[in-house]
Amino acid sequence: MIIAVKGTAIMSSIKINGSRAGQSLRISGGSGSAVRVVATGGGGGGGGGGFDPASLGGLKAWYNASALAGLANGDAIITWADGSGFGNTLTMTSYGGQVSYLSSDALLNNLPVASFAGNAFMDLPFASGNTIPTGDSFTLYTVGYSAASIGTYACMGGPGAWQQMLGFVPYGGITYCNLNGNNAASKDISSNTPLILSYGYQSGTGTGDNLFYVNGSNAGVSQTGSSEVVNLNQGFRVGARYASDPLLLVGSVAEVILYQGKHNDADRVAVTAYLAAKYGISI
Repeated sequence: MIIAVKGTAIMSSIKINGSRAGQSLRISGGSGSAVRVVATGGGGGGGGGGFDPASLGGLKAWYNASALAGLANGDAIITWADGSGFGNTLTMTSYGGQVSYLSSDALLNNLPVASFAGNAFMDLPFASGNTIPTGDSFTLYTVGYSAASIGTYACMGGPGAWQQMLGFVPYGGITYCNLNGNNAASKDISSNTPLILSYGYQSGTGTGDNLFYVNGSNAGVSQTGSSEVVNLNQGFRVGARYASDPLLLVGSVAEVILYQGKHNDADRVAVTAYLAAKYGISI
């Protein structure tokens, strides 16, 4: 698709009805730079105005509650399939309760969510394949909210080594980016407040390259930690940090997206815009 723009003008955005995610738009007479199509609408089950997270390279795990099939409202989510194509399926671990499928959550644009009651979580078991090597760069996005003052959205690490992990931890009203045991980045939040949380980790660099974002805004810099800061081959968990942790989630998670490699600003903005449009979150 080619768009010719005559004369000189500064444009902040171009909206093409029916355009697909990942298309390139050329501005004739200009520099010829490519412009990525990102989300512009409210989005339904697919959501986000047509942007596809799989259009970006490095997708390693994608858990989308809107893609859960064959479940009625209130059913237990026994397994949560991975939409990345790598087969990194999450399995429910229960301690007297369940992770439940809700067909509509008013706080998240009336879209489906996984609802956590604080006594169950979703787990990618130890030694799963097709994942991210120890110490490699990654970018992680989550969408959800905590209905209590504590709770973990998602984290990486391994059984017996969860201190070497990244977690989004609303604790005492503050959302932490917890990297390798260091709560170096934080932002005050309220319960029952939908959030888009993202973290980009660049292996082997200084702390300034590892950034934590809340609803698209930089919320601080987290420490680099050790070379074993993340090893997805040792597990990935949604809704808890470890089994005996007091930070089990009471709340909802609608989507979790994990990429290998740290996203640049353009890719991070594209994914954040998709999630914001889909779930009706202001950024």
